[in-house]
Amino acid sequence: MSSGASSFKATKKRKLARTRAPSASEIARNVTNFETWTTHQGCEQVSYADVPDDLKADVAGVFDVGGRLPVAWADKDSDAFRVLALVASKDILLFVEDAFNQCPGLFSDTVNTANFPHLYAELTTVFSAWRRLRRMRMSKEKWSEADFAANVYNVFRSPALHQSTYRVHCTISLPQPVHLSNLGDQARILNAKVVAHDCAVLIPAANIRNLSHSAKSAFKILKSHSTAGNSRSTGGGASFRSQSTPCSQVPDAAGFEFASSFWEDKKPVHHLLEDAYRQNRMATASAVRHLRSFRIKAPVFGLVWANGSVRAHVDWWKVDEGKGPIVLSAPYPGSGPEQVNGPFHEWLLHRPSDILSVYFLIRNIDDWTIGKFKERVMCGVDELVNAVVHKGQKYEPWKRVGELCLTTLRQSKENNVSATTESASPLPKAKARKHRER
Repeated sequence: MSSGASSFKATKKRKLARTRAPSASEIARNVTNFETWTTHQGCEQVSYADVPDDLKADVAGVFDVGGRLPVAWADKDSDAFRVLALVASKDILLFVEDAFNQCPGLFSDTVNTANFPHLYAELTTVFSAWRRLRRMRMSKEKWSEADFAANVYNVFRSPALHQSTYRVHCTISLPQPVHLSNLGDQARILNAKVVAHDCAVLIPAANIRNLSHSAKSAFKILKSHSTAGNSRSTGGGASFRSQSTPCSQVPDAAGFEFASSFWEDKKPVHHLLEDAYRQNRMATASAVRHLRSFRIKAPVFGLVWANGSVRAHVDWWKVDEGKGPIVLSAPYPGSGPEQVNGPFHEWLLHRPSDILSVYFLIRNIDDWTIGKFKERVMCGVDELVNAVVHKGQKYEPWKRVGELCLTTLRQSKENNVSATTESASPLPKAKARKHRER
């Protein structure tokens, strides 16, 4: 291959790299690009103390993992401990003892020991994951993100979700930017449409079937209404069916999908957990914007997993006059009142108390998803139907589709070129050549 051809291909490749939209992962790894994305999306990082009053009870309930195991299991003179010792190995007993010494608040004397078989099954599930992590840490092999997910994370987080829908490696649609003026070269970054995510927790379809299946259901009423059903005409660019789910792939049966939590797994060699947090925020921001479009006032929880550690954040929306919707994200700083304005709390899964805490946190997310979260979803959708049908208000689409940002950029350039051409002095027309007839 000639040097001229190689140079042409290299130049073409550089031009494509400068014009194509970066992936969500690439945006998250670049602080400047992420700042551009969050600024135009109306996303802000705030303190856990900023959680609004109407959401505080729900958020505190999800993060409350205290008193989940019987304190008698840590008392070698109790009858409950003797029963446990009959079935548990010495390693499991030491696991319980270490957990109690590290965090006595996980145990309580109000736990019903009559539910012993169920509690013991949960304990052994978490112990199994903890033991696998310990073996991986002791070995000299190199482990990938997928290895940690398969051998440790999913061993206990999948069984913790008894009732919710748990999806892995799902693709989430990104929201339409709130601010589209004066984009310039930033349009390329905002043109990203999806974020690939490791895990998502959703309300099971069967639990909200009444919102979409009957002829008088909220989904069919909104879909057929002129101000909601055709979201393309209102600037959304996607069908109402597509707007009704945070996922990029619409469900086979037309209806709603609502996500309560997103989890991001990162490789052990990932030096900055901030990258993982940024990518996770892109997914949770999408879910929050989706909830806001249906007037659902509910938080969305994010978990970031990396090298045997876990961090959490909670996101929600508010509307400021003249600014449109704003998505707020608060790192979870821990349970102490003095930590409310602090940075991330980090659970280290090699600690028995921490891995048990994360297990019970997931159990809380599971219970909340089919409980209070579902209630908030039902109330929000009912409110939207009433506003659209009886008050003449419009549904506001949220999903990022089409090439709006790049189109805006091209139009801006074309307008500048047109204005320059019109203001310049006209050039003399060239004389047309006369072609000799053959």
